[in-house]
Amino acid sequence: MRIPREDLDRVTQAPALFDALVAEDGGAYVFEKTVTLADPGVVDQRVTPAWPHHLPGELTIALTGQAGVIAAHRAGLIGDGWRGHGVRIVDARFSAPVLVGERFFTRVELGRVRRVGRSLHVQFRFRMWKQGAEGDEVETYRSEQHAIFFPPE
Repeated sequence: MRIPREDLDRVTQAPALFDALVAEDGGAYVFEKTVTLADPGVVDQRVTPAWPHHLPGELTIALTGQAGVIAAHRAGLIGDGWRGHGVRIVDARFSAPVLVGERFFTRVELGRVRRVGRSLHVQFRFRMWKQGAEGDEVETYRSEQHAIFFPPE
C-alpha cells in the first residue's frame, strides 16, 4: 500500500508533511517521510559540524497531529471538515535525531475513543524510527497523546 502526499492532503487541515501512508493494520497506521531542508523549521536551525540540520521537535509534534487526524479519518471516526486539537502529550521521548536526507517512519495506534456530546476524544500512541547504519531500527520518538475532535458547524 502507498497513499501519496497529494491524497493525504485532502483530509488534513494544513498541507500534508508526510511523503506517504505506507501501511494500515487493525487500528495502526504507518507513515513515511524523508527530512529535507524545505521542511518547516529545518533550514532555520543553527547548525554546527557536530549537530547538522535535523528534524526539529516542533515538526515532530506537528507530524503526530497530522498522523492522528489522518488515522481518525481513515478509521471512520471523523469525517471531512472535522477539526482536531491536541490536548495532552504524555511521556514523550526524543531518543535519536533524524538528519536531512534520512527517511523515517511514524506509526500511530488508536487507543481509547470516547464521544462526549458532539465531540470525539481519542488517545493515540506514536512511535517514530529510522534505519541505522547496520539496517536495524533506531527509535527516534515515542509518546502517548490525546486529542479532541469537533464536527463541522
